[in-house]
Amino acid sequence: MASILITGCRGGIGLDVACRLLKRGHRVYATVHRETSVDELRSVLKSFGENFVVDKLDVTEAKDIDKVDAWDIDVLVNNAAIGNSGPLAEIAPERVNAVFETNVFSTLRLTQKVLPQMIAKGGGRIVFMGSMAGLIPTPFYAPYAMTKFALESVAFSLRTELKPFGINVIVINPGRYSTGFNEKFMWQKYEWMNANGLYKDYMAYVRQEEEKVIKHELQSTQSIAKQVVRAVEARRPKRRYVAPKREWVFLPLVRRFG
Repeated sequence: MASILITGCRGGIGLDVACRLLKRGHRVYATVHRETSVDELRSVLKSFGENFVVDKLDVTEAKDIDKVDAWDIDVLVNNAAIGNSGPLAEIAPERVNAVFETNVFSTLRLTQKVLPQMIAKGGGRIVFMGSMAGLIPTPFYAPYAMTKFALESVAFSLRTELKPFGINVIVINPGRYSTGFNEKFMWQKYEWMNANGLYKDYMAYVRQEEEKVIKHELQSTQSIAKQVVRAVEARRPKRRYVAPKREWVFLPLVRRFG
């Protein structure tokens, strides 16, 4: 059995994965962004046994990242992420930078923090939670999608760089799931889009495009959570795991003609 650190376990895919791995006998370090979520998560996980640690791990906080030095980690699942939305023609660069800080730079810092103990053990596994948005251009969701494109490059490079140390690097690409995440950052653009801004006469078009993102969301995270478990447990893991399959089937067409 492996010792697995998962970030972003308050709900959605992260929570589903943590529960499944506990049921399968693994030791799980389930972490959350805020201290107020710790007790709530602990009470949920108790029904799956006691082989877990719940703690606050804000990936943007150095003192939180330092906590991993005291943990025995075989597998890191980089699941924590934030989003933002809006037209690139007028979104403040600071908003885009904030998404990159969490989803890319802080994820890389945490990965770098964990790697020395994996190298000392002679192996390990790094899992990056990507997105189909990181493979398919997503208008008005670019602040988020850009970070997932960047993680594709991070994973591709690390996969080769870490080969001498016996460390596998894997990307998970979820499609559209109804976890509330997409809807939450979909509405963020309306906090700053000015009534007299560039799109003042095209708001119906903006809403039409955003509805395409959430129109076919799956209600259950089961299919993608199973893929994460496979990525963690496989003796010879694949480089990429995806779900739902229907989105992956049409990906080449969308990339070519989208």
